[in-house]
Amino acid sequence: MTSCEEVFTPDLPHTPVLCVNALITADQPIEAKVSKSRLYTDTSPSATAVHDATVDIYANGQLQQDVYIPREDDEIKIVVQSPTLGHASAAVTVPHAVSAPEVELETSDVEVRSYRSGNISDNNWMYDISFNLNVRLTLSDPPGDTFYRLTFGHDVTDESEPDDDDWSVSGRYGLTVGDLLYDLEPIFSEHIGIFDSFMGASSYGFTFFTDRQFSGKTYTLNLQFDNCAYVGFDSYMPEAELSLNLYSISQSYYNWVNYLWQRDDGTLSGLGDYGFGDPIWGYSNVTSGAGVVAAQAPTVCSVDLSEFIKNAIARHKEQE
Repeated sequence: MTSCEEVFTPDLPHTPVLCVNALITADQPIEAKVSKSRLYTDTSPSATAVHDATVDIYANGQLQQDVYIPREDDEIKIVVQSPTLGHASAAVTVPHAVSAPEVELETSDVEVRSYRSGNISDNNWMYDISFNLNVRLTLSDPPGDTFYRLTFGHDVTDESEPDDDDWSVSGRYGLTVGDLLYDLEPIFSEHIGIFDSFMGASSYGFTFFTDRQFSGKTYTLNLQFDNCAYVGFDSYMPEAELSLNLYSISQSYYNWVNYLWQRDDGTLSGLGDYGFGDPIWGYSNVTSGAGVVAAQAPTVCSVDLSEFIKNAIARHKEQE
């Protein structure tokens, strides 16, 4: 098979339309971003700027003022009008936050190293702890179709310097969350088809999922974090909390991130780029066909590792 290539700028007719993007979070102010569509080859700074648009936000059919704060189960509609670009609107319902999940912890491969800090007379030691952490989150799925997103604190640290002029160690203290092994939790890869799986597709970085496999039941997320670390001192022990946030999200949010994965990591998208398949069309729930309006409601879960840290240091001191 042979081919040739030529760089050219296609002379395509294009009429710009309004593009509306918003991620609405329960109990937080709404920020809607308005721009306009452009040709892929138009990279000028003003290519997407819109200066004459008005934005109205409706909640449950009522026009709202700037002080409006969205609540769970509110139906939000964003309406944008522009004399030059026309009209665009999108609606989304703010989902209900899920109940706080049950948490189980298990640590492994724990190693504690200690170093004297400051003057010898201070008898102040620094402890550098490395470990792997397995967190099992058991969530109860509410009735109806539910879409989820999980986020976690990759690096929960304290960069403040303790009040001690004699300390020789400075830098980052506290808990550093390690690498999540995405492939060990099968629910993160439910969007990956058989063909993509056969071609070696991975769920790395993708923590969105649905309740299709456990609708109305409970499900336990298996979260394996490798290469975690904690640094503390005899006289200064920072907090050791892992932040886990479980969001219930709108279907529009899930559809958007699923499209992004298919576009960037899916095999069919690559085949389309080379002309061996149809291109994957972008997703939008805005009437103009450009932009995404989505919603989410968070449930915050903090995992306290302080007891584990104290016990690890105590065992280390006994062995010294």
